Amino acid sequence: MSDGVVFMNPKLVWPIILMGLVLWSVFVWKEWPQRRERRFWPKLIASFFALSSLVMIILKPGTFQKSTKGKAIVLTNGYRPEQLDSLKSIYKRIKTVKYTKGQTLSILTDTDSIFLMGHGLAPYDFWQLEDKSVAFLGGEAITGWTSISYKKKVVLGDFFKVDAKYANPKNGHWAVLVDNGGNPLDSVVFGEQQQIVKLRAAPKASGRFVYGLLEKDDEGNLISKEPLPVEVEKGAPLKVALINTFPTFETKYLKNFLTEKGHQVLARTQLTKGKYKFEYFNGASSPIYGFTSENLKEYDLLVLDSDSYAGLTGASKQAMEAAMESSGLGVFVQPSQGLFSLSESRSPFKFIQDYKNDINLGAPVQNLSKYPYQFKEAWRAQEILLDSVTIASYLPMQRGKVGTTLLQNTYQLVLDGKENLYARIWTQILNSITRERETLVSWKAITRIPRTDEPFHFELRTALNDVEVKTNQDTNIPLLQDGLLINKWTGVEYPRATGWNQLRVSNDSVVTFPYFVYDDNQLQTLEQDEVLRSNHQKFGSEPTFGTSISESRKVLHPISLYWFYIVLLLGMGWLWLEPKLAR
Repeated sequence: MSDGVVFMNPKLVWPIILMGLVLWSVFVWKEWPQRRERRFWPKLIASFFALSSLVMIILKPGTFQKSTKGKAIVLTNGYRPEQLDSLKSIYKRIKTVKYTKGQTLSILTDTDSIFLMGHGLAPYDFWQLEDKSVAFLGGEAITGWTSISYKKKVVLGDFFKVDAKYANPKNGHWAVLVDNGGNPLDSVVFGEQQQIVKLRAAPKASGRFVYGLLEKDDEGNLISKEPLPVEVEKGAPLKVALINTFPTFETKYLKNFLTEKGHQVLARTQLTKGKYKFEYFNGASSPIYGFTSENLKEYDLLVLDSDSYAGLTGASKQAMEAAMESSGLGVFVQPSQGLFSLSESRSPFKFIQDYKNDINLGAPVQNLSKYPYQFKEAWRAQEILLDSVTIASYLPMQRGKVGTTLLQNTYQLVLDGKENLYARIWTQILNSITRERETLVSWKAITRIPRTDEPFHFELRTALNDVEVKTNQDTNIPLLQDGLLINKWTGVEYPRATGWNQLRVSNDSVVTFPYFVYDDNQLQTLEQDEVLRSNHQKFGSEPTFGTSISESRKVLHPISLYWFYIVLLLGMGWLWLEPKLAR
C-alpha cells in the first residue's frame, strides 16, 4: 500500500517540466510543416513519451510504503524463560538480544516490531524504541521492597519515620529498622499479603548516617538489607511568643515542651486589663504589649489562645497579618469552644460540626479528645496529618501561615506517660506552621536511585548570578537555565563512587548538596518496580503490537528507472529510424 507518487528531487520538478515542454514545443515547431502527413502524429507521440521518460529519470519518482522489517525479542531483567520458549516455538528464527543498561541494541536496524520481555528498559533508554512497534509482555512478579518513603533530612529531636511496602512477603518474616551501627530501633512482623510497614526512631546525634531496613526470617537470619541514608541536622532554635488571656494546662505543657527543645520562649499571661505577667526562657528578654510589625518580625512563631486572637485590636491584627505576609511569621491559634463560633469576618477558619469527640492516633492506637468539628474543605486550606489522620490545618498568608487544631487537652498525654506521642503531635503541627528558613540555594534530586556511571538529574533554585556547580572532584557541571523561571537550573552528573557524594555551588562553599549513590546490589526490587511502572506507562499493558506506530512508519521507495529507459530508447529509436523508412 502506498500514498501516491512523490519525487525524490522535488526542487527540480518545475524547472525540468518547463524545460521538457520547451524541448517538445521546439520539436513540434520543427515538424509542423509535415502536419498533413500520416507520419507526423506517430513522431509527435514518440517524442512526447521519450521526453516524458527523460523527465522522470531526472526527477526520480517514488512511493511511500509500509516497512516490512521483521520481529525480534528483547530480554530484560525478570523475563520468564517459559514465555521465551513459547515465543520461539511460534517464531522459529526470531532474533533475540539481551538488554544491558546504557548500551545500544544491535538488532534495531533490521526490525520494526519488538517483543519486550521482563521488567523493561531503563527510562533513559526509551529513545532506542521510539520508531518501533512494541509488545510489552512483562515479567516475573516482584518479591521484595517496592516502596520506601522517608525524609532524607531530619531535625535532631524529631522522629525518623519510614513508610514502606513489601510485595509477596513470607509469613513470619520481620522488617527491622537499624541505626548506623546496626542496633535495632523498631520492628514489625510481616503478614501473608502485600505488607505496609511503618517504622519510627528518634536519632540521638547529628550528622550523615546510613540507617538500614532489614528483612529477617522467623529464626533471625538476615534475608536482605537496604540502606537508608539520612542527614540529621541540628535545628536552629526558634523565637516563640505565647500569648494567653489566662493560664491553662495546655499552654503550660506546650511552654515546657518548647523550652526543653531549646527554643527562645516569651510567655505573656494577662492578669487584669492592661496588666500582664511575662516569663522568659532560653534567652528571650523583650516584652510585648501591643503587636507591631517591628516587634513581631523577629519571631518565628506566635501562639495565641482563641480569646486573645478574638480580642486583638484592629491595629494589632493588621500588624500580625503584615508580619505574616512580609517576614513569614507563623501564627497558631489554640482552640477553645469560642473559636468555632466566630464569624467569617473575624476568623479565617471554616468548620462543620461532626459530633465526634475523639480520634485515634499512634501505634498502639491512642484515643485523643477533640472538639466535635472538622475542617471545612477550602482550596487554600492545607491539612496537617499524623498517621494519615488530620490533626490540624493552616492557611498560607503569602510568606507566612496561620493555623489551628481540633485537638483538646493534649497535655493529658504527658500525664499518662505518653510523652513521645505528645512530642510527635506538636512537632508535626508547629513545624508545619512556623516561619520557613530562607536558603541561598534550594536543591532537589530528580533521579530517585542514583548509581555509579548513570545519569543523576538534579535541580536547583537560586537568586545567585553566574551560578556554577562543582562535584567532589572539583569538576564543573554544565547547567541549563529554565526559559520561564530564571532562578531555576537543571543539571546532570555521572557519579563515580558509591556512598555519600556532594555537589556544591562554587560561589559559596558552604552551600552543599549531599546525596547518596547506591551500588548495583542495593534497592534492586525498588528499581525494578519503578522500571516496570515506567514501561507500562510508555508501552501499555496489552501484550500486542500497536497499530499506530507501524501504520505511520513508512519508507520512501524509488520506482525502478528501468521502464523509463526502455520507453526513452524506444521513442528515440523510432525518431531515428522513421526518416530512413520514409525514403
